[in-house]
Amino acid sequence: MSLVPTPTTRLALDEINPASFDFWLRDDVHGAFAKLRHERPVAWHQHPDSGRGFWSLTRYDDIAAATRDWETFSSAFGIQVMTDPEDVQRLGAIRSMISTDPPRHTKLRSVVNRGFTPKVVARAEESVRRRAREIVDAIAPKGEIEFVSDVAAVLPVAIICDMMGVPEADRPRLLDLTNRLLGGGDAEYGGTKESLQRAGEELRDYGLWLGRARLEHPENDLTTTLVHAEVDGEAMPPQDLGPFFLLLIAAGNETTRNAVSHGLWALTEYPEEKRRWLADLDGRAITAAEEIVRWASPLLHMRRTVARDVTFGGVDMRKGDKVAMWYVSANRDDAYFPDPYRFDITRTPNDQGAFGTGGPHFCLGAHLARREVIVMFTELLGRLPDIRATSQPEKLRSNFIHGIKRLPAAFTPRPLP
Repeated sequence: MSLVPTPTTRLALDEINPASFDFWLRDDVHGAFAKLRHERPVAWHQHPDSGRGFWSLTRYDDIAAATRDWETFSSAFGIQVMTDPEDVQRLGAIRSMISTDPPRHTKLRSVVNRGFTPKVVARAEESVRRRAREIVDAIAPKGEIEFVSDVAAVLPVAIICDMMGVPEADRPRLLDLTNRLLGGGDAEYGGTKESLQRAGEELRDYGLWLGRARLEHPENDLTTTLVHAEVDGEAMPPQDLGPFFLLLIAAGNETTRNAVSHGLWALTEYPEEKRRWLADLDGRAITAAEEIVRWASPLLHMRRTVARDVTFGGVDMRKGDKVAMWYVSANRDDAYFPDPYRFDITRTPNDQGAFGTGGPHFCLGAHLARREVIVMFTELLGRLPDIRATSQPEKLRSNFIHGIKRLPAAFTPRPLP
């Protein structure tokens, strides 16, 4: 199979700035990151509004090294380049697992991990399949849909809310809050740091309410597990559940939603890969889902803060500097992925970095996200094999979430059985 050429960019090296929200609406993003990887793999960038800067890591190996060195690259001061330590403290997320380092991170992770082990995810398989069938049942007679709101956004929020024990009536509100929390610079979702903080506070407060309710009336759900767990020999106080809830709802929704959205667009753009999958729907599901996640890179970056002066990648970093690990760049690194710009549903090996590149913060929900992608596409393609996007995706204006806001789709209508 012939190699797909490396994309190019019209931007000069000094004009490339992934801090800018508008950068992510360009059509040459991958070309810009290719230029950075080959010419300036560790680069300094500044946000055009705040003027605050950060280091960008663009090579897979550098990102993997920083991820594993938590003593130098700390998670304790925020996970997005657009936020600052004071923002994290206002949100209360400083108490959350994602904003801690070992050994506390390890202890908190062991609590949450009870809800995301492969065994637990396997038990949730029937719930995922049932929800996926319901989604396809709802759209099958229509022939034309808005794919994000009708399909991609429905499954993950249903599953994570099922796991957390969120009442059905509250789920639309939580989806809206998640959109606002992770909407970046997109005006449709607020578009400001203040709107992000307000959404985070509301999600945190909802988690606090749900935690208190489960203390009084335990149920068979992850919220009950969390509020009755012990950390360092002491029961977790209800107020600690708020940041946990914020993390689990947001992460459990956004990653899968955007992977599924990008997946349909990729299968539309590369119909030969779709035909290969349809020829062996179950046999190619695992590798296809992994390639969709690599291709989508639903989380564009994760941030760390330099905890001590260090020379890394040939540059001197100072304590307090922000560092952005660009997963979207790592997943196209030609030093790690042969022919990285080819969408290949049989790619093996495929150690994609969308869930992190190892280290203590590797995504707890990776097993669940993979199962959701596999089940959703198996159900979709099995029943609506000609489903396709009918126009370009409408992108989210964000430097954190690789989001698709809307993606019209069409297929031959199918009557329900």
